[in-house]
Amino acid sequence: MTATRYEVAIHFYGRKRITSDCPAQGLLEWPQHLWKRITNRPLGLANAVVLADAQSQHAVVCAWATSEKIYDNLKPASVPQGWFPVEPR
Repeated sequence: MTATRYEVAIHFYGRKRITSDCPAQGLLEWPQHLWKRITNRPLGLANAVVLADAQSQHAVVCAWATSEKIYDNLKPASVPQGWFPVEPR
């Protein structure tokens, strides 16, 4: 019998910055949601929850290699380096 293993992913949200080599780059694309897995091996549930809570931005615990969300720390998403935050309308 194998135990279920978990992974932690962090969440970014924003729009790419305008650069000199592609002036309309940030204007032509919609804001994007980006997820990055921060665990390189499976963890137990208790360790995964502790790791998710230790993050300064939105992080979730998922079952290993699936998109099934088990735990959410409910913090706001971070803006990736080189991106603008989305302005509320």
